[in-house]
Amino acid sequence: MKQIFRLIAATALLALAACHAPDHAQPKQSAASMELKIYAVSPAQTFHLAGALGNALGGKVTVTSPAPGKLLVYAAPEMQASIGKAIAALGQSSATPSPATQVELHLWVVDGEAGDGTDDPALKPLASALDGVRQSMGPLHFSLDQAVSGRTSAGDHGATILAAIDGGYSRAFNFAVDGIDGEMLDLQLDYDDHGERGLAKFKSEVNLLTGHYVVLAQGPGACAPALPGKSAPPCPTRPTLRLLIVRADILPPQA
Repeated sequence: MKQIFRLIAATALLALAACHAPDHAQPKQSAASMELKIYAVSPAQTFHLAGALGNALGGKVTVTSPAPGKLLVYAAPEMQASIGKAIAALGQSSATPSPATQVELHLWVVDGEAGDGTDDPALKPLASALDGVRQSMGPLHFSLDQAVSGRTSAGDHGATILAAIDGGYSRAFNFAVDGIDGEMLDLQLDYDDHGERGLAKFKSEVNLLTGHYVVLAQGPGACAPALPGKSAPPCPTRPTLRLLIVRADILPPQA
């Protein structure tokens, strides 16, 4: 936030300094023509703003701060109007920072079985991604094992989704968006299903095009694990492979 404020302050005060650049043809202002005004500013920005005003306008003004939140500016009356406007603009900019961009991440764990067959109707939106797998691996049909979603802010520490699975274990999806460039975003994803469940545990860093389905990971098919104290259930139809498919969406402001 401080860096944003300083950038805005530098832009505004450079424009202010340009408006009052030295004019060597004009006589120097006398003390009688100077005016003292008090301006209310953000207490947190008082020190930085006082220094920025003094540096931008040099000997044309005297800026002091009797207390946080107040600036005393001693300058020519015709300069006070533009100084007041610049300070007001800086106050509005620092009081209403832009919200961080929100990203919604959707994840699907999908099982594929060899041979022709009908895909799970719930996977219809993912048809293009699944067709790409079929083109590289031959005839397959797919079923949905689990779908989860979560949100985070770009540049934030990230978010975690803990998803319980029938059979006595859970999955953990830890993800963060490092940055956004147009419709592309940098995603970090850590996955852990707490055992040999087909995908097991991995960490991925990928550049994603928002709104598109991407096969992020592929592993062998998995059977349901044994519950504590019980034998593993029979698994006569172990899936051929297991996929993790993701899609990221940039949400509109205040979604």
